[in-house]
Parts: sequence; structure tokens; C-alpha cells
Amino acid sequence: MHSARPGLGSSGRPGERAGRSLWRPHSICGPACLPDPDQTPRASAPRQLARLLALAGALILGGLLLPVLPLLSPAGRQVAGQAWARTVLRAGGIRLDVRGRPPLRRALLVANHVSWLDVVAILAVTPARLLAKHEVRSWPLIGPLAALGGTLFVDRARPRTLPRTVAEVADALRADAVVAVFPEGTTWCGMPRTAGGCGWAVRFRPALFQAAVDAAAPVVPVHLGYRIEHPDGGRPSGPAGIPAGSAPTGTTAAAFLAEESLYTSVRRVLALRGLVVTMTVVEEPWYEGPALRRRLAEAAESAVRAAARPVPSRQPAGPVPLELAA
Repeated sequence: MHSARPGLGSSGRPGERAGRSLWRPHSICGPACLPDPDQTPRASAPRQLARLLALAGALILGGLLLPVLPLLSPAGRQVAGQAWARTVLRAGGIRLDVRGRPPLRRALLVANHVSWLDVVAILAVTPARLLAKHEVRSWPLIGPLAALGGTLFVDRARPRTLPRTVAEVADALRADAVVAVFPEGTTWCGMPRTAGGCGWAVRFRPALFQAAVDAAAPVVPVHLGYRIEHPDGGRPSGPAGIPAGSAPTGTTAAAFLAEESLYTSVRRVLALRGLVVTMTVVEEPWYEGPALRRRLAEAAESAVRAAARPVPSRQPAGPVPLELAA
């Protein structure tokens, strides 16, 4: 799990060349990628404060779980983690719309990376073990929770350790676990480059796909997208004259940008009204070995990008829609 500094991974300064390092790609997404605040529906100040307090309560709950988690079975820890992730989404007033069937066992889940919310959304629907940078282990509260939740860690400052990390992921897959990774290596604003955004400037890196090859485990591509939706199914009228009842639109407002603090990103997300996270699971095909890791990475990347095509919000593409209403 990798993201913009100082959150869940690394990214560079705005204007830096994306992908300047094969091991540590740098995002060029910055403030220019954000939508005009005047065009983005905002929650009232009291609602924002209530969300902030609710999120703080969810974090305190996570702290209270620390002494209990070691006493639970792995399945119990996964259930607790899923309940905690759903609590975080509800606290933030965020709705989760799942299209398709997330894997529940033995799969390498690979997704595009937009926001710190990506991790929360994945944990809310599947008992995944995440791959995080080594530094996360030492973070207050989050580090111990991640470790007890089965997170795998990669030391990106020491490329020689990558084969060992791949072996650990393969062992987890052989043990029937779902392991979630973000092969882009950092967060992007989430908009296709053809739309003027800087998203998807780095291709899926193939190294971790070797774990799926070694464990003969399926690779499940997942696309994560964000949109603003009014409770009546459209967007409210605003300065741009957008009529109520018009189609919901994708937004970059939830993105975790380069050189942005986690607190700044969280406050921006909590201020949004009608934020929906859409998780689209590519069910067919589920790529299985034997195969070359580079071919797997290319196929998964193509599947994720194809899944980014807009789907009517009231007609889920998959047979098992899951919505968490805030």
C-alpha cells in the first residue's frame, strides 16, 4: 500500500517526472488536479465537525482493539478489521458501491491507487492482507493495527529485499489469503490522462505478480473510482448552473496528492457532500498461472483501466452490489 507523503507511501513534488525510479515511482499530481471548490458540493460546518469527531472515535476504537486482537483467531481479526473499516466510511459520510464479487480467499487483488480511502474500501469488503511500506510498522496506532491485521511490509529503501517480500506474499497466497497490492506504487489523482489529468502515468509494475505465479493463485483486478452524487441520484445546482438530477460525475477531490499532509486530505474528504467510492471487481477472467509476471501485469492493468468506464450508478455492474450508506 503506497501513497503520497506522508501517508501510505512516497510521491514526489509537483512537476517531478513520474516514474523516475522503477522502485519508488513519484506522482506528479498536485493542487492543479483538484476540482474547483465552488463546483464541489460541501457538507455544512456542523456536519464536517461531526464527521471529524466520529472519525476520531473510530481511531480510538481501533486503539481499544489493540489488546484484544492478539486473542482473536485470524478469522476473528479479519471480521474486526472489516467492521472497523466500515465504521470509518460511515464516520466520514462516505458511501461504498461494490460492483462484482470481491475475492474472499486465495487471490492477489491488484488495484489502481487514488486515495488513503482505497485501503479502507478494500478492507470493508474483503479479508485482505495489505502490502505496506516498511515505515508504516512504526506509525503510532496505525502501525500496530496493521501488523496485527496481517499486513505485509516491504522495505523500499532496500531493493535487495524485494525477492523476500515476493516470497512472503506467495506464502500468504498459498495459505489461502487474499493479498491486496497497488502495482502503480503511489497515488494518482484518478483521472485518465486523456481528460487532462496526470493519473495512470506509471504502468503496473510486474514484480509482485511473481507471487501469484509462484503460488499459482488468481489475480483479481479491481478499479477504485470516486464520484459526487446527490442523495436524489444527481448533483445539486451550483455556480456552474448544473441542474439537480443530472448524472453523477467522477471527482479527484478524494485523491491523496503529492506533498500533501494526511490531515489536509482527510479534512478535504470530510468536507465533501455525496462522496461515493465505487469498487469494480473484474470477475472474468481471473488471471491464473502458469504465466509470465509481465503479461499478468499488463493484462491486469488493461482490465482495471477498462473497468474505469462509467456505469450508471443505479444499475450495478456486478451481481452483488454492496452499499454502505453514511
